[in-house]
Amino acid sequence: MRLDVLRRGTPSQDANYDGDAEPTTAHIGAVVADHLPSVVATSTWLMRPWSADPTRGAVQLRGMAVLDDFQNTGVGAALIAAGIAHALASNATYVWAKARDSALYFYERRGFTVDGDQFMEPASGVPHHLVVLELRQ
Repeated sequence: MRLDVLRRGTPSQDANYDGDAEPTTAHIGAVVADHLPSVVATSTWLMRPWSADPTRGAVQLRGMAVLDDFQNTGVGAALIAAGIAHALASNATYVWAKARDSALYFYERRGFTVDGDQFMEPASGVPHHLVVLELRQ
């Protein structure tokens, strides 16, 4: 799914991320039983420090992918909510991500703030910004 959604039209055909197999990494997906493929969305949550406050626990969201037919249906919001619950259970203070500029509004609607200047993500060649959410324990 990462390859289909996140690498479509980009120079990279590699959808594997450093940290995918770490024991503290969580992979959260959404399944629709009567749909093929049954997995319609996926996200990966890694224990990674937030650069502005590296002494406090943080979780990085990577590889958020929702099939086209399920975008704008609440599936992505449900993945974010599940990832935040995971981050809280991991005693994290922050959740952060490298968000595609085309998805910034999605993250802002969920309480994330944009941090810093735009940059090009080398693997995709697509403009991104960092986004961060400070969690309330």
